[in-house]
Amino acid sequence: MKIADKNVVTLEFELFDRDGQLIDSSQSNGPLVYLHGAEQLLQGLENALAGQGLGEELSVELAPEQAFGQREEGLVDRVSRENFPGVEHIEAGMRFQTEMEDGSPMLVTVTEVDEEWVTVDGNHELAGRHLRFELKVADIRAATPEELAHGHIHGEGGHSH
Repeated sequence: MKIADKNVVTLEFELFDRDGQLIDSSQSNGPLVYLHGAEQLLQGLENALAGQGLGEELSVELAPEQAFGQREEGLVDRVSRENFPGVEHIEAGMRFQTEMEDGSPMLVTVTEVDEEWVTVDGNHELAGRHLRFELKVADIRAATPEELAHGHIHGEGGHSH
């Protein structure tokens, strides 16, 4: 079986930055399991994986524009601590979900804290970085009708209801 839309794919992976520093791996966090063609993976990765078979290994390099975009300084904001009602302890590295002007949710990371102000960054943590994925196709199977209807995988490595 070759990877195509409507397949559930399991990948062993290592993710490196441009300098070769290991950022993440399946050894640390388990394999990556996704529904091919459901826009759950970076488009550049899906494109590279299409047509690959079980056991195949590949290296995929993505520029920031193909991955998590360039950093946008407009997504960094200094806000009053009053915007965190009920949160007594705030420190760098904490994440919060907020709402953008259009009502859509946005995840922000605290980067600095003082007595009155909290600096938050809405950029993805890998924004602006060139990335290299070392991938091995560990499993390919047809998605179940339920997975297709829900647009995501179920069971081991996936979502269960």
